[in-house]
Amino acid sequence: MNNFTDVYKKARVVIRNQTFSTEWQDFLQTKCQIKDFLGRHGFNESYERTPEHIRDKIKAAVKPGVTTSGDVIYDAATNSKSPSKHLERERAATLKMFKHVYHAQKTGGQDVWVYSPPVSDSTWVFDEIVGNESTIKARLAREDEIFSVSEKEWMCSALMLSKKISEDTKYKLAGNSVDATTKDMVRKWFLDEDSTDATLKKAITKLHAGFKKIAICCNSNSLVFTDYPDWRTTREKYFGAAFRGGEGGGFPVIYLEGAFTRLTGNSGKEWLCVETIIHEMSHHEVSTIDHRYDHQGLKPNKATFPYKKAIANADSWGYFALDLAGYLSKADSDNAWK
Repeated sequence: MNNFTDVYKKARVVIRNQTFSTEWQDFLQTKCQIKDFLGRHGFNESYERTPEHIRDKIKAAVKPGVTTSGDVIYDAATNSKSPSKHLERERAATLKMFKHVYHAQKTGGQDVWVYSPPVSDSTWVFDEIVGNESTIKARLAREDEIFSVSEKEWMCSALMLSKKISEDTKYKLAGNSVDATTKDMVRKWFLDEDSTDATLKKAITKLHAGFKKIAICCNSNSLVFTDYPDWRTTREKYFGAAFRGGEGGGFPVIYLEGAFTRLTGNSGKEWLCVETIIHEMSHHEVSTIDHRYDHQGLKPNKATFPYKKAIANADSWGYFALDLAGYLSKADSDNAWK
């Protein structure tokens, strides 16, 4: 599997085509409304407590010193009428996935979901739950989730500010009366020495269209934050990621890594969390590219970082939005604009 959307789609297929143990099948259908929870375009907020119900049932069935959560999930996936070990593993992986899904926030019509799998997993859950029975049960029992409670809260607060900044940016770029301050900011972050007034106008049009999409993405009612397992061993080096143009599942997925979550609780660095989210959403919604990062210098110049690269550069979009909104200090601006 290549991304979270692959996992989501696989879980949806399993739920619709396979049968768990008698007790669990009834529970998933009646108590959890599991098929409705896994909507065509993301988790259904009407059944936001479904993952909580699953966690509670697993926890209640565990007998300390006798059985683990791995035993409970393994038994729940066992169906004598479907003896295939491969299908049992798929069912077990599906329940394991649900166990680590959290409804992190509801604000107005928006629901934010966090998928927080065990940090000791090395790949996506359907690829991780393999091996003999003892190995599978041990992996199903892993509880070392990659995101803490405070990190989930931090994601949500940074998203709320990202939403505000994206909406403000969209508004300032709209219409034929873009003010001088906004034009100066566009020139600063995107135009090189050879750029003309026509280039400025073209940039404003592109940025306005892009931030309209980013604002919608920030307001998505099925947005998912998770991490990318390929980076588990080196995740402290990365802030985040997103697939250019999205993953084809009908809902946005943003991957947040160790460098982002290390900032938890440091309000002075909240701007960097917001920049990360806008940066990644520009990949997702506008198909921006990582031509340059802030430490490499984002000041446009015709020799090495011309307008055509700057206008397509994700970090440039993020820093521009924060600078325009007044969230970027002079020192932070100078460090990146060089």
